[in-house]
Amino acid sequence: MRSLLFALLLTLANGAFAQTKMSEALKSMPDSLMPYLTHNNRLDCIDFREANMKAEVRNVFEGKSDLRQLTSDYAFFRLSDASSVELCLLDAEGQQLICMIQTYGTGLRESVISFYTTSWQQLPTAQYLPVAHEGLAARYDAEQMVLTLESNNYLNRAAMEEQKEEEKVQTKLKWCNSVFKES
Repeated sequence: MRSLLFALLLTLANGAFAQTKMSEALKSMPDSLMPYLTHNNRLDCIDFREANMKAEVRNVFEGKSDLRQLTSDYAFFRLSDASSVELCLLDAEGQQLICMIQTYGTGLRESVISFYTTSWQQLPTAQYLPVAHEGLAARYDAEQMVLTLESNNYLNRAAMEEQKEEEKVQTKLKWCNSVFKES
């Protein structure tokens, strides 16, 4: 009886500390958050990537999209020549969050950053990213857990007329347990 009780407690403890993997998060992602790809497209990409194959599928716009990187806590999709999505799982004080970075454009790029629970309930971005991020391009370094926000001065015509070359301004933010902070 004692060993049965111990086994039950051990099973419950393992379930309580279970971490969602990126592939699981992608499988449960609502189609509305990445309309380029259907649920089956995402499943195919995951299967191809896990089989060490090229993870390329025909998207809903009849173009090609591919899953370029997939780890237990990070995914990078190239949806088209002008659109990409990065997803990262972040630990925040005992719970997991999903940070989604949607980037649009070719020369002039802009990103939209959103945060979600692992059940895909949207969270307030300002709670986890307390710096101005609108009108910037973002990219995430999964190994360093650093979010880089980049702007170009060519968004400011007056500044551009005075300069010959475009100057990129970067802000690097490190994930610190529950928020991105300047590093």
